[in-house]
Amino acid sequence: MAAAPTLLTSSPLAGMQRLAVRGIFVADCHEQLRGIILRGLGPQQAALLAEPACDPVSRRVDWYTSRTGQAVPLAALPEEEARALREKTARYVAEIHSLARQEAAHAAGGGSLSADLLSLAVSQTDDGNLWSVGGEPVLVNWGYAAGMDGVLPQDLARLGTTAPAPAVVPVTPAPPLPPQRAGCAGWLLPLLLLLLLLWLLLSALGWLPLWLPASCVPQPDRSALQAEQERAGRLESELDSLLRQLREKAELCRPAPPPAPDPAPAPEPPAEQPRADVVEPFFGETPVEPDPVPAPKPKPAPAPSVQPKPAPKPAPRPAPRKGEAMQIPKDAAQKKDLSFLEGCWSSETGLTSSRTGGPVVVEYCFDKNGNGSRFEREEGGDVCRGPGKARFKGNRLYMESEYARCPGGRNYVPHWIECTGTGNSTLCNGREGDPKRTRWKARFTRK
Repeated sequence: MAAAPTLLTSSPLAGMQRLAVRGIFVADCHEQLRGIILRGLGPQQAALLAEPACDPVSRRVDWYTSRTGQAVPLAALPEEEARALREKTARYVAEIHSLARQEAAHAAGGGSLSADLLSLAVSQTDDGNLWSVGGEPVLVNWGYAAGMDGVLPQDLARLGTTAPAPAVVPVTPAPPLPPQRAGCAGWLLPLLLLLLLLWLLLSALGWLPLWLPASCVPQPDRSALQAEQERAGRLESELDSLLRQLREKAELCRPAPPPAPDPAPAPEPPAEQPRADVVEPFFGETPVEPDPVPAPKPKPAPAPSVQPKPAPKPAPRPAPRKGEAMQIPKDAAQKKDLSFLEGCWSSETGLTSSRTGGPVVVEYCFDKNGNGSRFEREEGGDVCRGPGKARFKGNRLYMESEYARCPGGRNYVPHWIECTGTGNSTLCNGREGDPKRTRWKARFTRK
């Protein structure tokens, strides 16, 4: 994972005007100007110009630098360090002016768009836009001028005492022009203007190449395309999660048991046979028989009492094991239960550090309420730490973090991790907060 650029300051667009050359804004050509300076001079001079990031919503410009070290404005430096920074800045600016003159000399006709852009980029109204990052100068608010009448950009080479003075070129009076003859000049100029207009029209339609350098042609707005690509990635992840859940539910389905057979009917009691008449012999007086004692009636058996079934106890959650993959319980999102995240989790990102070149591992440690910390571990390097938070939003689990601070003043940009699905179908994806919105697969396992 490359170290994030350092944010120096933010400038409001109110009260500022953008500088342009031939209809092209200077600040929009940062990558092209940096490449020209890098090829012609070196990385130290190329890093003089801070990288602008314009936010049209909040109407401000954020200025970033790729240099590493402590960032201090010029006004906060001691006098000795401030004087040394001014001299180094003046030397870099003089070298850039010399490179611009070389670009202009190589161009046909003595004029070059890149030379004009280079010269205008190192022009500012004051030295309050100069910063020291690790002892090296960084310039902000370049390509902009104060929006007041009478304030013109000034050459930054005036900051130092060692900058070479511009050479004075003697002016030779031009010889008198010979008298023009009447001929085809009267219709040649309108014909050339007509051809020029036709060239511009065909270039705008894309039928002929444009004479502007390809490096400074305004790039089309690709934000809508990038948003659609991100949406397609989210839909693809959601489709994979739904397919996994469907397969899990299909495995749980079982055929219904066959119905129980009807019980056999009880056999009917046999019918009583009629008794035959018995004639008893008569021996005189019939003895008096006592009345029969009625048999006691049987008491009805008491009905068995029905005991209520005890409520089933919830199955205990298995103890966490080291190395197990992160799985979202099925009812965790509905109950907003984040207790399954309690502990520490680790994931490889596939990204590398720009400082060490080794892989970077992301770790999160949470309590049972989803509050915790984020760690960025560089192989054989430092451990950077920042706050972390987990929460449910609908059926999705989000893990978010702010900047992760590193020893030495470096930091890692914020990132977001989105997890979908439950159980074995849990799927997580990470997205960095850098300008490119770098995405990576997150596979968290318990430490």
